[in-house]
Amino acid sequence: MPPRRSYGDAVAHSFGMNAAPALRTRSLPHAQIGMTRISCGAERIGMTPQIPPEDTFIAAIYLTDLQRHELWSGGRPRISQGYAANSLRIVNLVEGYSANILEPHEALSFYIPRAALDGLAEDAGRPAIADLRCVPGTLDPVVGHLVSALLPAFQAPGEASPLFIDQVAQAITTHLADHYGGQPQRDPKGRLAPQQLRRAKELLASRRDGDLTLAALARECGLSRSYFLEAFRVTAGCTPHRWLQRHRVEQAKSMLRDPAAAIAEIAILCGFADQSHMTRVFTRLTGHSPAAWRRLAGGLPGKAR
Repeated sequence: MPPRRSYGDAVAHSFGMNAAPALRTRSLPHAQIGMTRISCGAERIGMTPQIPPEDTFIAAIYLTDLQRHELWSGGRPRISQGYAANSLRIVNLVEGYSANILEPHEALSFYIPRAALDGLAEDAGRPAIADLRCVPGTLDPVVGHLVSALLPAFQAPGEASPLFIDQVAQAITTHLADHYGGQPQRDPKGRLAPQQLRRAKELLASRRDGDLTLAALARECGLSRSYFLEAFRVTAGCTPHRWLQRHRVEQAKSMLRDPAAAIAEIAILCGFADQSHMTRVFTRLTGHSPAAWRRLAGGLPGKAR
């Protein structure tokens, strides 16, 4: 029986990693963006099979330093060099690449089909992007920051909301298109109207299960995804996902004042995956665990329930 494939796993499958941690968007109209964490150990050293040609861009962000790595196409090395941690490389698989892995390393691979890139340009009212090109090994602080925000989702995929995944993928793809697609930078976006911001917040607060996409929020406001994301950030001072986290923490604070309420039950009622998920988010935003905050607020003393 052939190994099971998943969407966007072209690089991982070529490397023989058919169970590599992966995420993908859900809200793009034409094609989704896949994200895979690649961990190459010593057992992966050597030449990989060629990835079948397809019109898809692969943006690889190296998570570790790499002295040398080779990409082959047409029977010869096309890119042969080292990479620093957080550096970037973009290729189009239409040329049919294989890799010569020379040492262990880790990377994050973004699978961006041509249809997804075309949809992004259409959504923003811009001309289609012919190509994405950057000097291999480019250090891009914006990409590095966004990747750092995304990495924890590969450790706990059940806690990664569709909204968060869509939001980060949209931001990274838009940044790549802006900076490496050969088109001029976009003008800064405006703000949401009060009724648009109110509707977006209502929708975010009403979906306790977190099963909400960036496209659904934008559609409710009559805007494109890219415009909505930037306008929400300007108007609300944070991204939709961060607003939702803060909203849930405020709900949890209110419930924690009841000494009879168990923290595990509060976590589920507020839309967190479980108590440990709430504890991580709550602590990051308040500086205290839920149990410690409860004690400081004069609620239930002693250990958390």
